Amino acid sequence: MAPRKTTKAAEEMTEEKKTTRAKKVKEPKEPNVSIVLQFQGRNTDMNNLVEAVKSSFRAEGHQEDIDTISLYVQPENGIAYYVVNENDEGRAVRF
Repeated sequence: MAPRKTTKAAEEMTEEKKTTRAKKVKEPKEPNVSIVLQFQGRNTDMNNLVEAVKSSFRAEGHQEDIDTISLYVQPENGIAYYVVNENDEGRAVRF
């Protein structure tokens, strides 16, 4: 018996079926991060410090959205300096 001839359309359908059966990949879940600064017997939760920066920024009368926060922590002084949106400088409350 001679092998069956296949049409080009049938070959393309077979190829499509092979490519559509790809396995679904799970998106990795972002971890819940907690950062605690320990210095001279004190613990400071950095997430709380970020919230204090946001509050301080809003208390100064800024209404724009906060896109970036750069935080500079000086544990020896108990002060964190910050830059919001790469141009608005201020000082967070003491921690």
